[in-house]
Amino acid sequence: MALENKHIHQYEIDDALPQWRKLVFQRLFSVLAILCVPVYFTSVYLCIVQGIWPMAVFDTLVYGVLLLILFHPSMPDLKRFIIGSVLAFVIGLGFLLAIGPSGAGFFWLFAFAPLSSILLGEKAGLWAQGINGVSLFFMGLAYHYNLLSWPNIEGFSTLIWYVVVINFVVTNAMVTQSASFLLGKLTHSLQSTLASRQATVMGLAKLAEYRDNETGAHLLRMQQYASMLARQRLLADNVPAELTEAFINQINLSAILHDIGKVGIADSILLKPGSLTGDEFRQIQAHPVIGETVLQGLLNYAPECAFIQMGRDIAGGHHEKWDGSGYPRGLTGEAIPLSARIVALVDVYDALISPRCYKRPFSHDEALRLIKEGQGKHFDPELVDCFMQIHQEFEILSKASLEETAKPLGVYNAELASTRGKDFTAKTLN
Repeated sequence: MALENKHIHQYEIDDALPQWRKLVFQRLFSVLAILCVPVYFTSVYLCIVQGIWPMAVFDTLVYGVLLLILFHPSMPDLKRFIIGSVLAFVIGLGFLLAIGPSGAGFFWLFAFAPLSSILLGEKAGLWAQGINGVSLFFMGLAYHYNLLSWPNIEGFSTLIWYVVVINFVVTNAMVTQSASFLLGKLTHSLQSTLASRQATVMGLAKLAEYRDNETGAHLLRMQQYASMLARQRLLADNVPAELTEAFINQINLSAILHDIGKVGIADSILLKPGSLTGDEFRQIQAHPVIGETVLQGLLNYAPECAFIQMGRDIAGGHHEKWDGSGYPRGLTGEAIPLSARIVALVDVYDALISPRCYKRPFSHDEALRLIKEGQGKHFDPELVDCFMQIHQEFEILSKASLEETAKPLGVYNAELASTRGKDFTAKTLN
């Protein structure tokens, strides 16, 4: 159970909230970039006319950074969020230092704290509030001792400055804490939704696996294997357009639906310990179509559900082969969905190294050899290359999992295993 508990922790919402934050960032800063076009050109023009070159340079740098965090193709999201939040502070501070207690300066500083809370978390929001307060306090001291040269404002004094600052800090804290509270409620809601979704999917997948005399550990290994291989492919050359962080998060869940179609196969065939007849094998080959049909039916009720869409592709395509000799449709190459190509490889690996009542478990090296032989035939050649680069990680995970489930699996018949191993290999790779 230790391995299962380890993976249950992955059901926490470590993907949905960052995706939500990324969406908020893109919407806010994209609109800001568009709206700031006339502001930027007007501001630079006025600064040049009045000879305020430092402000013109400052505006140019700020707008350049804004475009950079929006359009840089490989910048990590966390870095974008940090720079975007700091940018609001820098703009506000720049306005206040240059032209005094202006509405624009206070506006940008006001946005700094709630923006930090939304994009970076509650602690970041608290730090931003503190930075705002300290900056405004010392700015008031600098004004009091004539270290800042602001335009003369009739009746304005240091006392008025601090009254404004106190009201600013209090109001800013109210807004920021409200944003933090609402974000916390959203996080809890997303956690509940995701946990329910994952529990339901895992339950459906386990029904199919238990009918096949399999253990739930196979599903957990499939999740890990698929995620590991997808992530390694993301690091390789010529990355497919659909392979993103969101894709990897989805395949971690959707991979376990690969054999859901086995619920439609008779027990007399599914649990048969010996070799299958030609007719029985043809019936087994129907399970991808059954699984695809079941999940397509679910999509009729939730057509935008990405993980069910991927699960449908995996269920229907994980027995297709790169050279077109697979089933049920005989698809070739990239006509096979990427998710199905990934699951096809890791499913064969897990089947090879796992013990069954009718076969011995193949060694890791034997599995490597068979997968390498299937490169460009059974498997996507680039995925095989990626697999070979991280195969040690597969070996470590498989050993830990199989040792943990050895007792529930029982002791298999060694003599029967040795006589049926080759037959199983042929069935697995074909």
